[in-house]
Amino acid sequence: MFSCCPKVLSSCALPVYLTTKFAISYRSFTVESAFSVKHFSTMASLVKAGDMSKEETGKTLKRVGTHNGTFHCDEALGCFMIRLTDKYAGAQIVRTRDPKVLETMDAVLDVGGVYDPSKDRYDHHQRGFDEVFGHGFVTKLSSAGLIYKHFGLEIISKEIGRDPGHPDVERLYLAVYKSFVEAIDAIDNGINMYDTDQPPKYINNTHLSSRVGRINIDWIDEDQSPEKENERFHQAMTVAGGEFLEKQRE
Repeated sequence: MFSCCPKVLSSCALPVYLTTKFAISYRSFTVESAFSVKHFSTMASLVKAGDMSKEETGKTLKRVGTHNGTFHCDEALGCFMIRLTDKYAGAQIVRTRDPKVLETMDAVLDVGGVYDPSKDRYDHHQRGFDEVFGHGFVTKLSSAGLIYKHFGLEIISKEIGRDPGHPDVERLYLAVYKSFVEAIDAIDNGINMYDTDQPPKYINNTHLSSRVGRINIDWIDEDQSPEKENERFHQAMTVAGGEFLEKQRE
């Protein structure tokens, strides 16, 4: 299903290069009504970047870094969303914690300890980080929320075929954050949905974070290889990304 091509840079920190690419035009992305690890007919709309040379694409694909190891919903969704933008369309995903490798990336999500949108660095784990979405929302952002905050208007405008400044784009941008992305931010940051008898702090009607978490390799699985981990991460991207697109069409 997936094609993985690890490039060994060091024996202690092995970055895994994801070479399977989503189709650049996400309007052709087929969203199934139900997603699971075993149900991925959406993969028929994917393109393998390993089959796309620099000469064929006319440009060198950009590279987006995120951490390897156990993954969560926020970086899976963040990686999916950033590849829907013009700047990072079809970008290669590189999973590593090696700082030297991350320095060479065009963008970095959920690792690296830096939030600097001018350099496309979108981590939220560093001390002192307190970025929120704004527009009245106060939930601290995860890497998914950071990508959505900076690129969401572009993504939404493409999906509905309107200019980014159109009122419909702004309304959907805020609605999707409230009904979908905010819960991913909150759960990744360990924010409880309820405080005693107060109204819920956010809406969580998909339980996507839990479902993505279960896609990780089980500790009893015989195959614990980076390639297998990489395959599971692509599955997580597909699940999270598919529901993100589906949410815009409700």
